[in-house]
Amino acid sequence: MDISGIIALLRTKLTLPSPSEIKDKTVLITGGNTGLGREAARHALALGAATVILGVRTLSKGEYAKADIESSTGKTGRVLVWPVDLESFASVKAFADKAKEHVAGGGRLDIAIMNAGLASMEWVVTEDGWERQIQVNVLSTALLCLELLPLLLKTGDRPHLTIVASDIHRTVKFQERSADNILLALNDHSQWEKSQKTGGASERYAASKLLDIFITMGLARLVPSDESGNPLVIVNCLTPGFCKSDLLTREKAPLLLRVVQSAVARTVEEGSKTFLHAVTQGSETQGQWLEHQAVTE
Repeated sequence: MDISGIIALLRTKLTLPSPSEIKDKTVLITGGNTGLGREAARHALALGAATVILGVRTLSKGEYAKADIESSTGKTGRVLVWPVDLESFASVKAFADKAKEHVAGGGRLDIAIMNAGLASMEWVVTEDGWERQIQVNVLSTALLCLELLPLLLKTGDRPHLTIVASDIHRTVKFQERSADNILLALNDHSQWEKSQKTGGASERYAASKLLDIFITMGLARLVPSDESGNPLVIVNCLTPGFCKSDLLTREKAPLLLRVVQSAVARTVEEGSKTFLHAVTQGSETQGQWLEHQAVTE
């Protein structure tokens, strides 16, 4: 992050939408048990959401987050905890099937926030055979979006599908873009080593977040429009800005980066306001990327 980015981060005052824009809606958030996801869920419930679905990797952590959110908002019986591990396509499909059962049983899906993601400094391959950042941040995210989109179309009231990207995509070298098959190139260990040397430790994470923006653009084109030409589901993506989440700590990020994070980053409570903003915006955000709660090129 450069000086101009730090200044913008410090100067921008983030706001929450009116409760009327969230009231009585069903909001699904992956990665909902911690950090930005948990705080977004807390905001949604406080604003009057009828149901908040936490997609979590570990059920016990999800139940802990549920208790914390209910305690702080004073609203009980509205939070559901569903398991999903984006390192497994089978788990993603099972989660999507649970959402379909929810809808078939009379439930709704109005808002889906794809927040779950990871940053890894190491080469790790999932059981499905993919480098895990690409599987979690890109492939599984796209798969879940495609599974949930029909449910949003069918049951949602002014439905929104939002992907949490990152402004780190601006730093990416993305040498794989010239490959015949970009995804296979990203899944090549020798290419990983090369990109780490030329782009640094965050290169793969940055590439995955750039691909999230492309996914958003592609999904937006799949959404049908009403008679007036307005999309029936708003699909957008956002960056919450540099936040004091546990992402850097978990992945043993460089000490200097963690010091800067401590000094200037937003709290997760503040950063999560960008989630609620994105899911209440109109067609002007269709297929767009939002930064500091505004459409950004």
